[in-house]
Amino acid sequence: MKHCLLLPAIVYAYNASTPPTKIITSNCTLQRFPPIYANRVHFFSFVAADLYHLLGHALRYYRHLGLDLKNQGQVWVHNASGPVALEKTLVYLRRYEIRYKVSNEWSSQTKREAANAFLLSLPNDAWLVYPDLDEFFAFPCEVLEIMDQGGLLSGQMVDRVAYDWHLNSLRPLPRAAKITNHSSIDYQFPRSCRLTGGLLDTNVNKYTLVPAVDSNGNRLRYINAHSVACGDRRRLRHVHAQKATGCEGVSIYRGPDVAHYGFTKITIPVLERKLATYKALARTSGELRHRDAVEHYRKLRESFEYCPLTKSYQFTRRARRLLMRKRYCDPLPPHLERDYAPSQFCFEPTKAPRPRPTPRPSSSKGKATPRPRPFVEDDDPPDE
Repeated sequence: MKHCLLLPAIVYAYNASTPPTKIITSNCTLQRFPPIYANRVHFFSFVAADLYHLLGHALRYYRHLGLDLKNQGQVWVHNASGPVALEKTLVYLRRYEIRYKVSNEWSSQTKREAANAFLLSLPNDAWLVYPDLDEFFAFPCEVLEIMDQGGLLSGQMVDRVAYDWHLNSLRPLPRAAKITNHSSIDYQFPRSCRLTGGLLDTNVNKYTLVPAVDSNGNRLRYINAHSVACGDRRRLRHVHAQKATGCEGVSIYRGPDVAHYGFTKITIPVLERKLATYKALARTSGELRHRDAVEHYRKLRESFEYCPLTKSYQFTRRARRLLMRKRYCDPLPPHLERDYAPSQFCFEPTKAPRPRPTPRPSSSKGKATPRPRPFVEDDDPPDE
């Protein structure tokens, strides 16, 4: 049974050679895949270990969509922040009994190869949902008809931003019995903005549902996050055009927007890590795609500044004015505005304080060895 909410939206279908064509004038959001279709939908994601709070929200969201994460899911974990963050991430994955692998390397090529290996392992009648951890895919009720026709489904990313324009910490998802509207991730980040496509001028199209094969039985594979191809020949394109290169009988349908929760407290260290990775790749390879990635992440990093008043990062004044002046952000309804405290900004931001160095142990013999701290259980256990 399909649980739908009819909305005045549009779904488009197009392929590599024709412009978008309107085929459906009413759109509805699928609340849960029926079991007969969910049995064919598989889940894969490549996540960073320091995003464990976001992992709890994401896994619960996709499980509620009806996906069988235990039997038809796999997650690769990038161990980028040491054993503590890794163990917290693995606790969530074990709770959902989802298969996982730990990787010490991260790059777009590593992610693409891992996703393609998983896609190639699926049966011919299977479909893949491959989101980044901060991307919450939505599916139209017509997705069942799209699956029957062997089409591809895509959506456009809409960035979710905190009300006060700060990169706030994501509160962990409480246990099911204690969940309220204020604990949901969409309440914590209520603003809907076209930051990625407007401020950064990058491709915001994302495949949300990909078939394992085309109508001729050729295997699909990812070229990058925005393009797929069929066959064995490797085609790398620097232009992130959303196409299904070499695929027969595959139409691309434009569905609901993808909620992108990519602007939280962990954004700055993740950005700096990605920037360092692509700088090293650009120096060694000199390839255009690596230099483009460096410019992309540098431009994004320059959109934030440290505010000592709130001890957090905030969008710069220029970025805020640009987003509001060009109407990249949707206005919030008045009744929703009243739920949030007034924003606090630093008009003279400073550099973020550096972490204090760890003190060396004292070598004096007269002082007694301090007793070890008692073990304190994690104050944000995974959700049930």
